[in-house]
Amino acid sequence: MQIPLIQLFIWASCIQASSFRHVQSISPPTGSVIVRPDAQPAMGEFSNLGDAVNALPADSSSQVVFVYPGLYVGQVNVSRPGPVTIMGFTPNPLDFTNNTVVLVHNASLATGALSDDLTGTLRLLSNNISLYNLDIRNDFGVALTNGQAIALSVQADQVGVYGCRLFSYQDTLYTNVGNNVFLRSYIEGAVDFIFGRHSIAYFEGNTIASRGAGCVTASGRELNDTGIYVFDHNKIVAASDAFPNVTGNVFLGRPWGDFARVVMKNTDIEAPMNKTIWSIWNPGDERIDFILFAEFNSSGPGVENANRPNFSTILTGDEAAQYTLPSIIPNWGDWVDSGFLL
Repeated sequence: MQIPLIQLFIWASCIQASSFRHVQSISPPTGSVIVRPDAQPAMGEFSNLGDAVNALPADSSSQVVFVYPGLYVGQVNVSRPGPVTIMGFTPNPLDFTNNTVVLVHNASLATGALSDDLTGTLRLLSNNISLYNLDIRNDFGVALTNGQAIALSVQADQVGVYGCRLFSYQDTLYTNVGNNVFLRSYIEGAVDFIFGRHSIAYFEGNTIASRGAGCVTASGRELNDTGIYVFDHNKIVAASDAFPNVTGNVFLGRPWGDFARVVMKNTDIEAPMNKTIWSIWNPGDERIDFILFAEFNSSGPGVENANRPNFSTILTGDEAAQYTLPSIIPNWGDWVDSGFLL
């Protein structure tokens, strides 16, 4: 279907990938690389996002890729030296339900991928990347073993994810390295579906949807380093297509590493949680000696009559105030799109 030009709202004040974006244009920013299903190669357009990214110059310049509505199949790897912004067409960038661009891939450890990262639909391997209004799916599904199937794999610093939707079942979002922010997005999965080892990751204004029994987070922090996951003003719900076993079998997290650190502030918990709220790793391999699993001001039916374990922490107001975007990522103002903060 042809989309009227009057609906071509995008947000780009200029070509610089690190600049803040605003809704003010009815066409892609000047100099953008264009991706659309009916691409005109003679005009330098691409019908495949991976081809468009691979065609970007391997230098330090800032590049913007603008993607028109459509379904784009195949794994995409971003690894060029300079900043990259990938923008999906949308009539409303602050509302992910208006997203029109879908990236899909089907891979897991069970299909032969040699690592979690290599299963990813979109793999971010270089620094200074911004993603806007993309639906990113790994459609592998459910497996009893080797079911790791990542939608978005972040192995880079200064990555911002804005108004995107991420879908898988096990290990949906691999936020593993560097400073990352996830704002006004949707993240769906069941088993350890926000996980990683080393990153400092900040989540605000997101809807986090559990599709089945399992843990929202699996922090793999193994040393007393700066790594941490901080969630502020997010909502946790049961996914619209959740399996029946979601009821009473959802946890905020379990420790993949002995120094796991997850802080959840001002969380609206609608999903039917397990009453203990937080989980050990596995019986006989608890991994709870040095962890911080902390909450402040949790609300909603999911935490009614909760019976939290003694390895979790309820923060005071003063303690919670220590976990903010500026405190964990001091230089956030240099690269985070503040227009997506609440």
